[in-house]
Amino acid sequence: MKYGRLNILKSVGHIVEERNKRSLERKLLNSISEFVDYEALILLHRPRHADNPYLEVTLSMPEMAYADKLKSLVHANGVVHIHMDDHIKQCLNTSHAIFTQTQGLERGLFPIIIHHDVIGVLDFYTPKLSDSNKQMILGLLHIYRNFIEVLYDNEHDTLTGLLNRKTFDARLNDFFPDAQIEINPNFNKTNDLRHLDKDAGHWVGIIDIDHFKRVNDNFGHIFGDEVLLLFAGIMKKEFRNTDLLFRFGGEEFVVFLLNITEQEAVKKFESFREDLARFIFPQIDKLTASIGMTKINTKYHSTKLLEQADQALYYAKEHGRNQVCNYQDLIDAGKLSSIKIENKIDLF
Repeated sequence: MKYGRLNILKSVGHIVEERNKRSLERKLLNSISEFVDYEALILLHRPRHADNPYLEVTLSMPEMAYADKLKSLVHANGVVHIHMDDHIKQCLNTSHAIFTQTQGLERGLFPIIIHHDVIGVLDFYTPKLSDSNKQMILGLLHIYRNFIEVLYDNEHDTLTGLLNRKTFDARLNDFFPDAQIEINPNFNKTNDLRHLDKDAGHWVGIIDIDHFKRVNDNFGHIFGDEVLLLFAGIMKKEFRNTDLLFRFGGEEFVVFLLNITEQEAVKKFESFREDLARFIFPQIDKLTASIGMTKINTKYHSTKLLEQADQALYYAKEHGRNQVCNYQDLIDAGKLSSIKIENKIDLF
């Protein structure tokens, strides 16, 4: 396929103008498809739990190409997983592009490296992969990588690596009907919701570390930061890859549980709370947390949803701490009154 300098510059311009990860990924695949003949383009990412024996399908061109080229399955929460074959493993382990042949096609596997870590693979299939095409793909991936790193730094908390407050505000708005951006780029709402439990919903939980001020007062803020790092590590391990984890600052954290039933949501928060209580922290030994949760109902203003979770958290802390409280359960039991909010307020 022929391509001119002007067209290349236009494609680069489309990539660098994006400030949303999902859109940036789409522009990457679109740019490659404009300049290189292909039969399949599949973008794969490592899940948060790096020890899992599969990758997640982020994007695919054509849309269902991954089902033909790779051994895939749909996870219970709707994300398409693929089993890693030997060539994918080699690409991930060596951080180098791998070229092979399969099904009468040439196959190129290009590692996606962000901050020196291989976070995924571009799996490319074509009748003929020339050296110039290889260089074109590597060049576009280099530009993509640079901008993904900028986006990552902008969206994540520097200390814990969790998503930050600024990102939370944007993602919360994505739940509402006029939102144009997907809540979680790793969740394919268009194709995969048919695999979900009809009773599933989205939930928000506010987590507050119990008596964390004592840690800072007794051991200093540097040690407190180490505790927060360990705490964030437990969150990453316990919650699913499709769940969104945020740090607001200090000892306040928020979790979005996506497409999950109420029973399973309570179970997931309880499991995290119990794992945290069992974890042995250096010097302080034990640490606990209180959690307030509520279902995300798009009929309510986002401020009301947060206030509901915050009221449930306040109840948990005022009634013994180290527990999970569901706002609706507290309402049904007459332990809280329904909240009416007229004006937007800052809850944190």
